[in-house]
Amino acid sequence: MDMMRKKELERIFKTIEEYKMIHPGMRLLAGVSGGADSVCLLYALKEYRKQVPFSLKVIHVEHGIRGEESLGDARWVDGLCREWEIPCRVVHCKVEKIAAEEKISLEEAGRKVRYEIFEKERKLWQGDRVAVAHNQGDQAETVLFRLARGSGLKGLGGIRPVQGRIIRPLLFLSREEIERILEERGIGWRTDRTNLETEYTRNRIRLGILPALESQVNSRASRHIAQAALRLQEVWEYLQVQTDLAEEKCIVPEMRQGGQSWVLKLLPFFQQPELIQKELLRRCVKKCTGGLTDVGSVHLEALERLTKLPCGRECFFPGEGRAVREKDSVRFRKAPALAEGSRKNTEELLLAEAGVKHFQGMKVQVDFPVRGETAPEKILEEKKYTKWLACDTIDQNLCLRTRRTGDYLVVNESGGRKKLKDYLIDLKIPRDQRDRIWLVAQGSHVLWVVGYRISEAAKVRENTYRVLKIQIEEEAT
Repeated sequence: MDMMRKKELERIFKTIEEYKMIHPGMRLLAGVSGGADSVCLLYALKEYRKQVPFSLKVIHVEHGIRGEESLGDARWVDGLCREWEIPCRVVHCKVEKIAAEEKISLEEAGRKVRYEIFEKERKLWQGDRVAVAHNQGDQAETVLFRLARGSGLKGLGGIRPVQGRIIRPLLFLSREEIERILEERGIGWRTDRTNLETEYTRNRIRLGILPALESQVNSRASRHIAQAALRLQEVWEYLQVQTDLAEEKCIVPEMRQGGQSWVLKLLPFFQQPELIQKELLRRCVKKCTGGLTDVGSVHLEALERLTKLPCGRECFFPGEGRAVREKDSVRFRKAPALAEGSRKNTEELLLAEAGVKHFQGMKVQVDFPVRGETAPEKILEEKKYTKWLACDTIDQNLCLRTRRTGDYLVVNESGGRKKLKDYLIDLKIPRDQRDRIWLVAQGSHVLWVVGYRISEAAKVRENTYRVLKIQIEEEAT
């Protein structure tokens, strides 16, 4: 029996070591509810400390739902921690009130509150990680739940063994194995009656669907689903590596009046496998909205169609996201479209003096180096938002502004002019975006359409003496 017990614990220890969950000297917070899973977790961590020294503390969240029964769980966990000489903190909260205020289910509110308390306590204690007690059954339940709701590849990978500061040492053990570990050692646990109530979706999967699969399809159904989730995690990680490589070729951040935008270049985009294309679109959405909440397959399919539509077509998605088909690209941004005839931005920034200026969420750096002191190769290294402009003949103050009536560029060495409006139309820039583009101008002469071309009259040549160096970048938020 001793060998069997040792072998069972070694399975948990192997998971800890394989995923590098715990290091010597670490401060580890363990979430313990009093149920079999979390008690087994605490016991395993207590035993693992005999091999690897680390600090261990317990956090118990009392949800205030089951009255005296819930308070009894808190006292029981505190008593167990005293017996095992492990520090413990009990936090009381009112999950029902929180669920009502935020208009979410009790199940969702409970999970949200637990993890918020775990993270707050970890920071106060200056802990490194938080251990929770998800097991193989929880993994299978999560995968089925997400599959039924139409989750993508990442979601079907289920629960990760390590996710940020959260670790899950029991993820590859079944509930039966966990209970056997406790029973063979004479360790008790508490039973939460709400886990037996079928009004919760996850409980219905745990109590009805998974047992039916195991009794009528395959007795190891839960294990097989959990194993499939692990393989999908590996596939997802590989896909992200490949998408990272594709992103370098396909997605370019740009700064425009009205905020940051991201340009998806279609030529390299269409050279990618279809699966990578889908991931690139998801990344573009996430970049401009900050997340993928409420973004479903219907939105991604609309974006796929947009990449093949004519210029000027657009697509909206949750999070105030908007994508516009442009020449050879699709532009993503968070800001909603301006209504036709909306007020233009009339502010301007004078560029008469050197130095760093802050304007409209941008950092603008201006220098006036002498041409003879500037190496030609340095000028050739100019980037999209760093330009060197000839300013020998400037007789008016330069400014950074948006377009005005009468603006023009010099388009050839003989001094030929072109209206800025016609230039922007030629680029197939949508009308609502034209008032968002920043310009470096001398009167009506546009020296630089920021992010695009400079005027022929502003190009640095061999006989240029006075040079303006201007660098524009988005302010860090």
